[in-house]
Amino acid sequence: MDPITIAVVTAATGKAVELAGDPVKNGAKQLYALIRGRFKDDDEELAKIERTPDGPEKAAVLEGVIRRAAEQDPEIRRQAEALEALVRQAMEANAQYRRELEDLREAVREQAAPQYGNSFSGVANKVVEVGQISGDATFNF
Repeated sequence: MDPITIAVVTAATGKAVELAGDPVKNGAKQLYALIRGRFKDDDEELAKIERTPDGPEKAAVLEGVIRRAAEQDPEIRRQAEALEALVRQAMEANAQYRRELEDLREAVREQAAPQYGNSFSGVANKVVEVGQISGDATFNF
């Protein structure tokens, strides 16, 4: 898992944070506080995070927010990496915590897998199907 995924999965569930102990709990709180402080005025997803109960849906929302924030702010990226190091230590020390994170990560993957389907009749010229674009995209036909 990359640092952002680990940070997301940890921050998305209170149970995992409780199992991990105070260092991870404090690291998750610091990362979230840093993100809230930097993006409080322009991110609707922050409000959605606060309304969403712990679990896979919250993890999916958090992932988008943390990834965007980490791309824009090196300090947030460093905080996510520091949290990842704490999480890895906790995973090595606590088998129950490791199982909890693995279960949540799998649930996030299942939820996040986009389902695409196209149905049309006739002639289709110059068709583009896009799942997710991160960054700029230009289509010239």
